[in-house]
Parts: sequence; C-alpha cells; structure tokens
Amino acid sequence: MNTEPLHVAGVAGPIVVATKAFFGHPAVTVGGVPAPRTGKRYALPTVDGGVVQATVRVAFADPYSTVQVNGVQHRTGPSIPVFLRILVLLPILLFTVGGLLGALVGALGVAANLTIVRSRMTTAVKALAMVGVVVGTVIVWLTIAVALNAALS
Repeated sequence: MNTEPLHVAGVAGPIVVATKAFFGHPAVTVGGVPAPRTGKRYALPTVDGGVVQATVRVAFADPYSTVQVNGVQHRTGPSIPVFLRILVLLPILLFTVGGLLGALVGALGVAANLTIVRSRMTTAVKALAMVGVVVGTVIVWLTIAVALNAALS
C-alpha cells in the first residue's frame, strides 16, 4: 500500500512510503526514485544535493507510517481512532476458535479492513464496513469449516 506523497522541507521531492500488508520493510521513494536503505534508515536526497537520514516507523494496526527526518516526525496519513484499530484486528480472533483455517480467513479479513481504514470514507461508514468484513469473515469461515467437515465425514 502506497501512502500519499509527503512533502518535507529540504527533501528533493515528495516522499512516498510503500508498506507491505503484514511483513517486510517499507520501500521509500523520493520523487519517484527509490531511496537507498542502510540498516533501519533511508538516505533521502536533499534539495542542495546532499543526503538526509530518515527512519520509517510502522505502528501495529495503523495503516499509516511515520517518517522521521532530522528528528521531526511526519505522519503519512491521518490519525486513526483506537476503535477502528481494534476493528482492523478483530477478524484475526478467528484463530482462537478456527485454528489454521480461522487464521487464514482472519488474515484476509484484516487485509480487507486495512484497505477500508485507508479509504476516504467517513469514520462511521468505515466502522460499518469493517463490521461487515468481520461478519463476512465469520460466515466464510463457518461455510468452509462445515463444507470441510461434511467432505471428511
């Protein structure tokens, strides 16, 4: 998932952070050019031809990362209310009752909720859509579990 372009004073172009849905390091581009990564830092080109070090922090259940440049943190998107962060992770609770199948279906639900929370809908519509995803994941899990049980019996 790519963030909206972030403009930071002194950096030679808009910063875009591409994060993976679950695991992996984010990719950072400045003006469409990939920024080299050294350890946990990224070397961002500056307007004067130099380089400034930046750190990207990805919070758990938050679809928007934070880019720290010269000690100043810049969010790549709006702040997400706590109840939406909880709704993002709710489908993964299928793991507790559904085992591996529940975890797989729950992971798909979390990915869908991350997509919804990044959309431009209002908070209320996002919450309703995410509740719909939670209900949908439970229905899908139950359907697959019943079908597998019937096939194996």
